[in-house]
Formats: sequence, structure tokens, C-alpha cells
Amino acid sequence: MASVWVGPRGTIKDYPGFSPAVDAEAIRKAIRGIGTDEKALISILTERSNAQRQLIAKEYQATYEQELKDDLKGDLSGHFEHIMVALVTAPALFDAKQLKKSMKGTGTDEDTLIEILTTRTSRQMKEITQAYYTVYKKSLGDDISSETSGDFRKALLTLADVRFYFLLFASPRFQGVNKSE
Repeated sequence: MASVWVGPRGTIKDYPGFSPAVDAEAIRKAIRGIGTDEKALISILTERSNAQRQLIAKEYQATYEQELKDDLKGDLSGHFEHIMVALVTAPALFDAKQLKKSMKGTGTDEDTLIEILTTRTSRQMKEITQAYYTVYKKSLGDDISSETSGDFRKALLTLADVRFYFLLFASPRFQGVNKSE
């Protein structure tokens, strides 16, 4: 499903002469044994497009019968681990996790909600809401509803999933609810 995430945006373009098998093997060598070859990881994962990184992760899984992100987590730490894992995470899943993180605990990170919900296409939002439900067994709309209010909530729900918004506010249980709330 990486196709909806491919386009002219961004600074990283497809790497010429790309081979997922070669890159998967090089990554495996970089994280196995004594020490980690951080330069190799940086070189490979930052110079491949997202679609190419997803193919590397798929090839890694097929070849080594392990998730690339799990091996990265086991070998790396700190901010470097976070960025390397983020680079191999599918975009819809990454966004779903960031949305959940923005609504977790006390307070809501409105900037993250706005950033993701206003910059993704309808097709991307569909993938994000599916990934969100798959991971958290709860709809993105339900969490947005419980963590926000008023016109801000309505706007976010509309951006997240228009069908959910209309179902929610057309529902008899919401008839007569203060619309400005």
C-alpha cells in the first residue's frame, strides 16, 4: 500500500540501482556481531525512498524471518534507535502511532493532530484510520471525540473521516446536543 505515499513531495528520491536484497544483507551485517555500523545504517536508510525502505523491511523479514524494526530495537538505543525504527515503519502505521501518542495521557498535542490530519490525502487518511484501528482496536474518530471538543473536534473529525463525522452527528443520540460544545 505504499503507492499512496509515493509522489514528488520530500527530498529523498528513489535510490538508483536499488536492490532490497543487497540492502537487507548490508543492514543485517551492520547490526550483527560486535558493535553496530551506524554509518552503514544511516547511509542505507536515509538514502532510500520510503517505498524502497518498505521493500527492504519486507525482504529482511523474508530472508531472516525477523522483523527489521525488532532487530533495530534490539541493537540500537536512544534517539538513534527511534529514528531508524521510524524510517522502516510504514507511513500509515507511523502516523497512527503519532496520533495515539498525541492524545495519550493528560493534555492533547493539538499541533501533531493538526499536522497529520491537514497534510494527508483522503486515501492516506483512510490507511491511517485502518492502521489505527488495527493497532489500537478503537477508531481514530472515537479517540479524537474523547480528547477534543467543540468546533475543533468537529474539524478534526471531518479531516479524519468524513463518513464517521456524519454518522456521529446524524446519530439520534447526538440530536439536541449543544452544537457549539
